[in-house]
Amino acid sequence: MSEISERIRTNISVGNYEEAYSIGRDALQESAYGRDEIVAALCELTARLRSDCMGLAVRKMDSGADYDALELLLRKTNELTGQDMYGFFGAS
Repeated sequence: MSEISERIRTNISVGNYEEAYSIGRDALQESAYGRDEIVAALCELTARLRSDCMGLAVRKMDSGADYDALELLLRKTNELTGQDMYGFFGAS
């Protein structure tokens, strides 16, 4: 496992989603080396964000600044991974 993907996963585990996204985004822009591992770690981020968004929606808390920030980050991370809002690959 690369140091970058490990840093992404560590930030996910402690809830620093923005930092995890930033690390992954920057790494993908800088080099193609380790791209698959970085994307895999970012897919873990999208899974966590999707879960958090669904959890808020189930509790009827899917409006407001907190939810909007999570959804926006999910959308931005999806652009890096090639996923859609449901986690499927090949989204346009």
